[in-house]
Amino acid sequence: MTTCEVRIHAPCWTPRAEIEHYVSQQHDWLRRAWGRMQARVPAAVASVPASEVRYLGRQLVLDIRPSLFHEIRRHGNALRVYAPPGVDAGELVRAWLVARAERLLVWRLARIARRLGRAPSRFALSNAQTQWGSCTRRGHIRLNWRLVQAPLSLIDYVAAHELAHLVHLDHSSRFWGQVVQLCPDALARRAELRTLSATLFLI
Repeated sequence: MTTCEVRIHAPCWTPRAEIEHYVSQQHDWLRRAWGRMQARVPAAVASVPASEVRYLGRQLVLDIRPSLFHEIRRHGNALRVYAPPGVDAGELVRAWLVARAERLLVWRLARIARRLGRAPSRFALSNAQTQWGSCTRRGHIRLNWRLVQAPLSLIDYVAAHELAHLVHLDHSSRFWGQVVQLCPDALARRAELRTLSATLFLI
């Protein structure tokens, strides 16, 4: 069932009395805005039916809620999406995943790079439709943001794969030996990622 709510954001140090005074002053505006939002609820939620999204290997149920302001919060196994009328909730979820991928993939790449003793000269997210990562001769590494949907073990495999290209820019036996040094069960993880790829590329 879809519910509507108005949320007031204020710094944590703001006195409650000051917040209540502000709400009282804005009462008429809030009432009008609430009425407009209620009238547009069907349009706000039509783009994304109740479904799920993957995050670090877990299935999160999407909980879409019309709101005056957009925000996404995780609550256990649910991803609560506050979507203003006319805003595509699916795009909000995609942006949420990309933002987390930007931080998380850098962290996992740096973690494995320390073991290798080498670091990429540059890192960026990729939006490729069929490739999980790439490494150039100049040491530029790109990882697909959709990896944030996969378990950490698979993220680490792709990171190890691309980092190994800093040593061997090919797929020779020496290259795979380097991958296995960074990720001992690389072949099993590679097979698992191939099984999941079709699902992870859906978004």
